[in-house]
Amino acid sequence: MVRIVKSPEERRTELIETAESLFSQKGYEYTAVSDIVKKINVGQGTFYHYFKSKEDILEAVAEKVVAPIVEDVRNIAKGNEDSATKVNSILNSILKAGNSETGFMKLMHQKGNNLLHNKLEEVLEAKISPIIAEVISTGTDEGFFSVSYPKESFILLLSSTLYLSHHLTWDHEARERMRAALEEITARVLGVKDYRFHLEI
Repeated sequence: MVRIVKSPEERRTELIETAESLFSQKGYEYTAVSDIVKKINVGQGTFYHYFKSKEDILEAVAEKVVAPIVEDVRNIAKGNEDSATKVNSILNSILKAGNSETGFMKLMHQKGNNLLHNKLEEVLEAKISPIIAEVISTGTDEGFFSVSYPKESFILLLSSTLYLSHHLTWDHEARERMRAALEEITARVLGVKDYRFHLEI
């Protein structure tokens, strides 16, 4: 079979998309580099031209998968709403991604994707923490929040939000109680008095 010559950017993107597809189908732990290159009919040398290792493409897949969430968070942060509303919208954006059967959460919950699960959370935190920390800092300056550690406070809220998103199979009553608890926790962590958070699950 004749191999199609592609630009370096096209080839790299193809490798990432192929790896993502295989991780979704088989799981990261059960996917070999040979599986990736065979699917697109290239040699392993081509793979190692773009990625040092399977762990390296894991990072690239994680960055691709969380990119839409990061973009959504960035757009929310740029909006004209007050800081409390922005935080509320950002948490809901994360919960919405967690309630999806495709993309982010499909990869998170696929058997054999424990390492990818951890990498997705790591990359998501690294990408959006600086954005939300700035939102929280602005909100503190404006008097909406009372927070001494904006970035660390958000990391705690992110962990709680991801925990809730992982357990959306709970029955309705349990989900409502956890949602209400997270709303209360968010208000207390941020020191909010005159704003009621409303999370959607």
